[in-house]
Amino acid sequence: MTEIHELTNVFEYLPDAVVLTDRRGVISGANGQAAALFGYDPGELEGREIDCLVPERLRELHRGDRSRYYGSMSVRAMGGGRDFAGRRKDGSEFPADISLSPFETPGGTIIISVIRDVTERVNLEEARRESEERYRALVDLSPEAIVVHANGIIVYVNEATVQLLLAPSRPALIGRSFLDFVPPAYTEEVIRRMQASPSEVQKAGPLLVKATRGDGQEFFLEAIASRITYGGQPAAQVILRDISDRVRAYEELRASREQLRRLSTHLQSVRESERGAIAREIHDELGGALTALKFDIASFEEVLPQGDAGGLRDTIVEKLESMSALIDSTVQTMRRIITQLRPVLLDSLGLNAAIEWLAEDFQNRTGIACETRIQGEDILSDHDRATAVYRIVQETLTNVARHAGATRVEIAMGIHEGTLRLSVHDNGKGVTDEQIRAPGSFGIMGMKERALIFGGEVTLGGSGEGGTTVSLTLPLGGRRESSATETTDHRRA
Repeated sequence: MTEIHELTNVFEYLPDAVVLTDRRGVISGANGQAAALFGYDPGELEGREIDCLVPERLRELHRGDRSRYYGSMSVRAMGGGRDFAGRRKDGSEFPADISLSPFETPGGTIIISVIRDVTERVNLEEARRESEERYRALVDLSPEAIVVHANGIIVYVNEATVQLLLAPSRPALIGRSFLDFVPPAYTEEVIRRMQASPSEVQKAGPLLVKATRGDGQEFFLEAIASRITYGGQPAAQVILRDISDRVRAYEELRASREQLRRLSTHLQSVRESERGAIAREIHDELGGALTALKFDIASFEEVLPQGDAGGLRDTIVEKLESMSALIDSTVQTMRRIITQLRPVLLDSLGLNAAIEWLAEDFQNRTGIACETRIQGEDILSDHDRATAVYRIVQETLTNVARHAGATRVEIAMGIHEGTLRLSVHDNGKGVTDEQIRAPGSFGIMGMKERALIFGGEVTLGGSGEGGTTVSLTLPLGGRRESSATETTDHRRA
């Protein structure tokens, strides 16, 4: 018995419960952890049968296992798929793992049993099992297709996945490679995402895939993946959404917008053409008539008789001069109308001169100081683009005069890396987001549409200095960039 006590003393330093039994199943020693685990006082277990530590419902089974073990006398590690339960002195039970090792002593063979309370592990496994059951119940009811794969092998699919892919059944999908259902064009991207970190996958966002169903019909999928634990192992959950209707609606909307844009482009072109025709008609017809009338008045004055004693001649001359002045005023009005319809400078001298004149005319009419800084001599030779830029500046200045309450306007224009950049800044009261988005802001919408026709963009907003800034970026398709030495700076007080 001395050897038994020595072994028991050694086992006092182990964290697990250790029980020593002979071939009859009688406990010959137990460490303090074993006594505490089973609710006995130190030394109280010695001499008792090992069956007292086994629930009554399992004792018969335990005796059979013990008899078979005595026949082999080999080391048996913990686990191994065996379910074991311990019984405390008060009759309560707990799940346990047990390892067995034979040990030869001068007094005979003893069995060293190491017993570990696995209540926490069992509870965790039970919680995991219940969680997975709830997960399956929720996922099975989900209208969206959900696939779970571990290392690329499908381990679970819901019924919606079977219907989406037109598969024969769930078992037909389980065990197959997830990549079998990925179109070749997207395989590389899917593999990259499978190997990426969760943060990288989240940053990448949903993956849009054009796939084919079992019947050969093409459709569009949106795939959203996330990392989960399934069956106690790392896995990936993929939600598959059929967005064919959304893609179809988007394509129809895009086509409709493109048609509207082409219509807008056509209408802009027609309007500019009509404006030019009207301007020419006014210039040729009305301008010619006013000029002829001016000459007729001048010639009529020359043929009046001299020396009219009654003062009739002086009265007629005064009326003729008044009529001549009215004709001059009408000619100026006609010229302004013609310029608004189609600026001659834009066609003859180009965009730079047209904007210079527009700024000067705006300053003269409104009294608002207008400064221009334009890079390059012939900054834009494309007729349609030049017209669009001119109309955007014209609309912006009109808005400043009507709404801004400004005292100063700055126009800057230049080309950088093949893109025309224009800004018109005023020091007025500014524009709000509500005003920009207002349904009746047709002028703003018109400016944006003019830019969009050529792939450009118009933005409006306030600045740190107050007022409003209208910015235009317009790609020129390989136009040269003006150098800094070509900059002309025009300032008006």
